[in-house]
Amino acid sequence: MTLPGGAPGRAVTARLRGVHKSYGPVRVLDLPALNLHAGQVIGVVGENGAGKSTLMGTLAGSVHRDGGDIEIDGVPLPAGSTEAAKQLGVAMVSQEFPLVGQLSVAENLLLGRRPRESRRRILVDRPAQRAEAEAMLAEIGLSPEAIPVHRKVRTLPVPTRQMIEIAKAWGRTPRLLILDEPTSSLGPVEAEMVLGLARQLAGRGGTVLFIGHRLDEVRAVSHRVIVLRNGRLVADLKPSEATEDRLIREMVGGEIGHTEGKSRPPEGEVLLRVSGLRAAGLGPVDLEVHAGEIVGVAGLMGSGRSRLIHTVAGAQPAIGGEMRLRGERYSPRDPGDGARAGIALIPEDRKEQSLVTFAPIRANVTVSILKRISTAGLLHPRRQRDEAQRIAASVNVRMRSVEQPIGSLSGGNQQRAVFGRAFATRPRLLLLDEPTRGVDVGAKAEIYDLIDRAAGEGMAVLVASSELEELLSICHRIAVMNHGRVVAVLDHAGATKERIMTAAAGTGPVIDEPTEPNGAGA
Repeated sequence: MTLPGGAPGRAVTARLRGVHKSYGPVRVLDLPALNLHAGQVIGVVGENGAGKSTLMGTLAGSVHRDGGDIEIDGVPLPAGSTEAAKQLGVAMVSQEFPLVGQLSVAENLLLGRRPRESRRRILVDRPAQRAEAEAMLAEIGLSPEAIPVHRKVRTLPVPTRQMIEIAKAWGRTPRLLILDEPTSSLGPVEAEMVLGLARQLAGRGGTVLFIGHRLDEVRAVSHRVIVLRNGRLVADLKPSEATEDRLIREMVGGEIGHTEGKSRPPEGEVLLRVSGLRAAGLGPVDLEVHAGEIVGVAGLMGSGRSRLIHTVAGAQPAIGGEMRLRGERYSPRDPGDGARAGIALIPEDRKEQSLVTFAPIRANVTVSILKRISTAGLLHPRRQRDEAQRIAASVNVRMRSVEQPIGSLSGGNQQRAVFGRAFATRPRLLLLDEPTRGVDVGAKAEIYDLIDRAAGEGMAVLVASSELEELLSICHRIAVMNHGRVVAVLDHAGATKERIMTAAAGTGPVIDEPTEPNGAGA
């Protein structure tokens, strides 16, 4: 273990001494000492539950630490005060996107403050508000065509909301910018924009804490990488020391296997065929997926990846073309039609679209099979508990009890629970939208095994992902999208990052118009 303590001679932006936090008997954060230096991007890695988000929340004031001292530029930071943290120059971009869906992009960007040009007026100057919002987006490299500031946030896909949250934090001119998985839902081009902002802030003397599960990004952008495990700092590494193997060893306390890409399986029946499929921001699309096959969908943000998944699932209406399942015409009116046809969808945002986080694991994993475990419309509690135990065990959900709230689980365990619920319906077609978003390296490997298991059992799998390494690792074929169309289909043997990016690149707006309020986006 290396604990060099950072960068000698550099000014200290944040100083932490004896900071700790517990939930019940479990100590989730225990940091005797940590200095965050000016002019640095500091990568923060660790498995889910390692204490990363607790550390970030403690610095941002959203988590009330139990003890210890934090200073920002020599000024003490009170525990649990987001306002004090903001006043001291701390800005945080979290995974939760605390945006107000009913308000416009402009209103969200300027929430809590008035446009500079209308601060002496009683009423908000809407043109000034829009102009300042557009200027804030321009600061991070986005044009009004990319993200129209008049649009309601609830109508925008997850990647767009991510960029809005980044623009909002950037607009505060922070001294300490905390980025919690900022690129997890972004394509390669947009992710590079965010990395560029991190470098820019460090270059002008600020400090960036960059939490990431994409280790190649963390290594590429960081001047220093710290590793947390079980709430404790276990390594503080120079860039030359922070190899991927070293980081993984420090994170998990041992070695971890990797799922390798595989050649295309023997061709099974065509389970899904779409011909000339069109929807809002999508099409025409032609694509086939065979039983036992994993087909990836790649493309830049706004390319139509998620729209294709949601349209096939019935979450976004088709407006043209044809879909067939096992040769039969398929025209879903809603996701219920898709489920009845043997389709299981695992959407991008599990907390918003898949889970009732305050409800018990038991209720969350059995909600899709209530009819099967009921008699004459009556649900048998013991039978539900037994079935929930079986489902959770089948996908290796680590938990105390099926009665605990599913929101108390780590991201990886939550996602495995969502997979278990999907498998319980015995689907023929599995649709996945960013299946490993917000999960750590160890959980990713387990999810890849679940995807491989689904294909091995004869399911057809269609998976959209912004992570090219992920698609290259798990898919038999990769369909590349550009502005709503499939522009290339690559076999695993011939697929490379360069070929995918060449096919995906193009001109035009980052975000397609319009999108449906259900969030079917990128």
